[in-house]
Amino acid sequence: MVKGVRLCGVAALCVLSGSGWILTQGWPSEMAWPFGACLHFVSIGLAGLAIAVLQGRWGEISWLRGLLVGVTGKCLFALPGAVLQLAAGKVTEFTSAAAFCSVPLITVLAAGAFGGGDIEASRLRGLMLPSIIGLAGALLLFPLEDPGSLRRWLFLGLVLGCCAVTALAGVWMHRLMQPVGVAAAAAAIGLTSAALLGLYGTAAGWPVLGWRVIALELLRSAAFDLPVVSLTVWLLREVSAVRLSARFVLAPLVTALEGYAVERGAVGWRAGLALGLLCAGGVMLLVRDEPEELRGLGLR
Repeated sequence: MVKGVRLCGVAALCVLSGSGWILTQGWPSEMAWPFGACLHFVSIGLAGLAIAVLQGRWGEISWLRGLLVGVTGKCLFALPGAVLQLAAGKVTEFTSAAAFCSVPLITVLAAGAFGGGDIEASRLRGLMLPSIIGLAGALLLFPLEDPGSLRRWLFLGLVLGCCAVTALAGVWMHRLMQPVGVAAAAAAIGLTSAALLGLYGTAAGWPVLGWRVIALELLRSAAFDLPVVSLTVWLLREVSAVRLSARFVLAPLVTALEGYAVERGAVGWRAGLALGLLCAGGVMLLVRDEPEELRGLGLR
């Protein structure tokens, strides 16, 4: 079972991630994507770099491991946002949300595949069950729509491919992070992600930005993105990929509960069952005994 501090960390991450829509609606960004996101990652990367240098730990990470951490972290943080932006208007938000609830199942399958033949099938199925339960809850909760055209199907395939990459990156990241400090990892991830989004922004054409807009965007980053990314990076090192993948079903659960609370709407039997399945699947992933072979596993 995840130890108390780590369990509280996962719970805090799910609440923060699931409540992000409150910041988006209450304090909307004045910068369009990807410019605002790029600025956020630059601030996170520079903050992490400054802390790592002050701690004297920046020199402890080799350039190769730093590059691998940055590229893998980019697949966890920057890539999903970029893919969702590209798929906006072609794939509905509900369909994308349901698709990302498949990440725990893909994570379990990936961890089992790269764990060799030492893992008993029954123990692997024991971890697959809660991930399937959580995915079933998402499919019940979020209304899915037929893409209706080849172009929309291709974008849906892009979203599903991003889910697979995200799951694989989570499995690998846990092993990469073991000898790396949180600040140094946040610096590598932030600067690498900012480079990707900066190239995209350069191709799209950067707008003229005033100091007021930049200052407000930096405040938004410090208020939300910096705590979320820092907490996620720490958990990526401290919690196995399978357990941490529970956030992909628990964060939507928080969002849905907050939405029902704000709208004061009645929860029907279908929604109630879906919320129950999301909760059960996420909690079971966190507390179910994990085979020793999957702990600390990374892609070899």
